[in-house]
Amino acid sequence: MANIIRRPNDSLGLSTFEEFDKVFDDIWQGPSGLSRVLRTPSLDIYSTDDDHMVVEMQTPGFNEKDIDISVRNGVLEVRAETSSSEQSDKKRHYVMRESHTSFARRVVLPEGADADSVSAELDDGILKITVPVSRPDAKKIEISAGSHDKAKK
Repeated sequence: MANIIRRPNDSLGLSTFEEFDKVFDDIWQGPSGLSRVLRTPSLDIYSTDDDHMVVEMQTPGFNEKDIDISVRNGVLEVRAETSSSEQSDKKRHYVMRESHTSFARRVVLPEGADADSVSAELDDGILKITVPVSRPDAKKIEISAGSHDKAKK
C-alpha cells in the first residue's frame, strides 16, 4: 500500500484549494495577466432602420463622467476609466478594497455616417450610441454579353 505523505503547509494556513484560488487570482489579476482582456465590454452593433446605426455596450460601474466618446477619421472610439476605494476615518483597515477599471473600444463607421450628429445615452449600465447614416442609393450595373457568347451564335 502506498504511503500518503502530507507536505507541510507553509502558506499562512491556506488549504490546498485556497492556494489554487490564490494562484489563479494572481494570474487573472496580474498587471500583464488576462484581466484586461476579460474587462473589455461586450459590443452589439445593429440597425433598427436604414437611417441609423446603433452601438451598444455593457458598462456597469461607469457613469457619464467616466466615459469619453469621440469620432475621428470615420472611427468611433469609446474610452472609460474609473477607480474607487472604500475609505473611512472611523475604521481600522486591515484590507481595503480598491478597484481600477478601464477600457477602450473602436468601431469603424460605415460610409455616410454623420459624425456631427452622434448621440449617446447611458441607462442601467448600458451605453447606447446612435449614429445617423445617410446611405446613397446603390447604382445598378447592367451586365452585357461578352464576346465569348457572340462567337457561339
